[in-house]
Amino acid sequence: MLTPCFSYYQINTVDIWDFEYHLFFNPSEEFKHFSRIRVMEELSQKLQVIVISETPPFITYDNYIGGDKDMKTYYLNKVNRFTQAIDFSESIRLAYFFSNNDGYSYRIDKEIKSDHKDFAFWFSLKLRQYELGLHHINSFLEYHLTHSFERYILSYMDFLNKRIIRQYQNIFFSPRLSQTITEYLQSFADTLDPQDTPPKETPKYHKRPRTRKNYNSYYLTILQKEPTYLQNNGGYQAFEQLIEYGFIKADIDFDFENFKNIFSGVGVTKTKRIIWLGGKIYLKLFVHYLVRTKKIEPMGNENWTTTIKCFLNKEGKEFETTQLQYANGGTDQRKEVLYAIADIL
Repeated sequence: MLTPCFSYYQINTVDIWDFEYHLFFNPSEEFKHFSRIRVMEELSQKLQVIVISETPPFITYDNYIGGDKDMKTYYLNKVNRFTQAIDFSESIRLAYFFSNNDGYSYRIDKEIKSDHKDFAFWFSLKLRQYELGLHHINSFLEYHLTHSFERYILSYMDFLNKRIIRQYQNIFFSPRLSQTITEYLQSFADTLDPQDTPPKETPKYHKRPRTRKNYNSYYLTILQKEPTYLQNNGGYQAFEQLIEYGFIKADIDFDFENFKNIFSGVGVTKTKRIIWLGGKIYLKLFVHYLVRTKKIEPMGNENWTTTIKCFLNKEGKEFETTQLQYANGGTDQRKEVLYAIADIL
């Protein structure tokens, strides 16, 4: 049995192929309840698509036509072994396949990134390796929260619950592995639940604890006394006026939920951020004013980290923290309008 490297967190095709190949021919007790054929069939199909489109063949029909005697013999030997394989198991054992008379190896070194259309599939197969070392799984999950999901916790929770556990449990991995993932996510769920008691301020600095669980949301201080303030449409007038005076771009009928999430401690996913039209100086002033008037809990330097997790610029691109920190200018009249809106939030 091939022992995986539990500290190798990348989703890499050759790493996954080697593990599954050895598991297919040398099944272990931990994987006896899973269909080896089903897993390997789907893996080989998806690998073939990647291999044919992104890598050159290791041998071609042109090599046979234009090659010397040894090359012709080598080509025919590979073809004959492939065509004479009597079943799927024998063909997989070869670790290569033919397409349009050209031969390709399954063992290609390609990292699968989070923007790949089959990322959930490959992620699940990598997770499968942790059946043999469950105590290593939190490190793997934390790595991908940072490197694949840029610490967008809501997106990551949704991905793991709906696209991984729901789709691949009992197909690629066991309920005990799913339970380990669920336990990892529970700490986030507790923090992001709007019904929970808001995090306590640190007495010395009067800010929330330094934790990335809070980075993609502010927390309105009024929620400490009125937990249902936002659920009862508190803040709607401010949202409406931010649109009316051209500070944000939003659909007044659909985007208020996203706006509420920004200030509720829940946060928004990467694709649900609000477009800020007013320019970086007014976004800076808006956040400063909310902190100064104690409308939101201050978070020190994390204020800007939170801001770029909640708002995009007018081109729909992410702000940089330095852009906000050093922004200056603005007119007094425009500032007064902005502050008046913030006062009613």
